[in-house]
Amino acid sequence: MSDTNTTAVRRALLLVFAGIALAVIGASLATATGRPVWRAVAVVGALAQTAGWLLALHFRRGGAA
Repeated sequence: MSDTNTTAVRRALLLVFAGIALAVIGASLATATGRPVWRAVAVVGALAQTAGWLLALHFRRGGAA
């Protein structure tokens, strides 16, 4: 794997961890407060995590240019 791909994979994995953090914080605050805005934060976190995994796999496996 080239240096460019390694950097891209690391950035994608940072997106995964940021998504995990958003999902956990959003779900915890939604449970604690019952406000729907925190559910939206949890959903955005889950989507960010999914996008991060897809990008990481794309760069790791050498997707089409």
